[in-house]
Amino acid sequence: MNNFQTSTELNLKKSKLALNSINKNKNNSRNLKAIFLPVFNQINPYQQQLINNLVDLGMQIEGGNVSNYLIPTFIKQGKPDVLHLHWLHPLFIRNNLAKSLFRLTVLIVELNILKIMGIKIVWTAHNIKNHDSLYVQLDQICTKFIAKISHRIIAHSQTAKDEITKQLNIKNPQKIFVVPHGNYIGYYDNHISRLEARNKLNIPNQKTVILLLGSIRENKGVLKLIENLKQINREEVELIVAGKPANQELEQTIQHQISNNQNIKFISGFVPDEEIQTYMNACDVVVFPYQEILTSGAVFLAMSFKKACIAPRQGCLGEVLNENGAFLYNSDYQNGLFQAIESAIKNKHLLIKMGRYNFELAEKFDWRNIADMTLKVYQSCLTK
Repeated sequence: MNNFQTSTELNLKKSKLALNSINKNKNNSRNLKAIFLPVFNQINPYQQQLINNLVDLGMQIEGGNVSNYLIPTFIKQGKPDVLHLHWLHPLFIRNNLAKSLFRLTVLIVELNILKIMGIKIVWTAHNIKNHDSLYVQLDQICTKFIAKISHRIIAHSQTAKDEITKQLNIKNPQKIFVVPHGNYIGYYDNHISRLEARNKLNIPNQKTVILLLGSIRENKGVLKLIENLKQINREEVELIVAGKPANQELEQTIQHQISNNQNIKFISGFVPDEEIQTYMNACDVVVFPYQEILTSGAVFLAMSFKKACIAPRQGCLGEVLNENGAFLYNSDYQNGLFQAIESAIKNKHLLIKMGRYNFELAEKFDWRNIADMTLKVYQSCLTK
């Protein structure tokens, strides 16, 4: 067992042991109620997995609508034991500054009232700032307020916990619990073969295919990735960029950069759940050229599809991935991404083995255990 494996498994064991000491009796969850906020019409797969497994443990879980105010919602749905906050920006960011400021003010007032009412507030810090950098000052005010008012904060890795403590000036780091992100094994369809997937995307079977999948933002490094692939410029290598760009300007920039390049395929638009298997099974390696990252469910998605990865050694990625399943690079090094891609191409014969290793690693991040750890975070609030 290498050092990384030891570190990853120790983090899981330490988190479980620390939380297990709070309360071992799962029957205490029988009448425990939590409201998740936000929950969208098309529920996030992370939330869906967590909710399903918390319900299996006996909890009552309901979703809150970001369009509604909290107090009327709780009057209608009944007072919960726990309000579990996830992504913060949908709670207050609107289509102009005045509306956003008003909603943030109302949110601050309502959360203070809910805390006085005895409702415990838990925040899962998926990120420290919104990805689109909208209303940055309001976003910072909201994040720092939530970090302060929360009874518990959940981070997906020790690195994320350290970053949250530092950036948000948390005076009591003990209220931050490390609960890993779960895998997506079995969540998405996965029955299409490599050949079928490539035929659907019109990709020759002999090509080495690198995939960037999901919502496309500049901070995910898409433009730098395209630049690197153009420099590599090998006929046997193809890059697929599939997902919905954050804005029209970014989409136009991507289209301009890849014009007349036969080795880069840009498929713009939201990727439906049923099509994820097509892209994953068509590729040889999945790339994450992030410029900044706290945590990433997309990495667990790739691992769940038995894919090798290319990623920076930063944030949670440095804790989840290692050299047995990924080509890791230093994002501060100018040619780091380029060299990692070159290494993946040269070691194509190892990619299947690396993908299987990642799958075995992903299996350790079982949702039943993660739900159990999350439940005990709730219980730690309520027993205090």
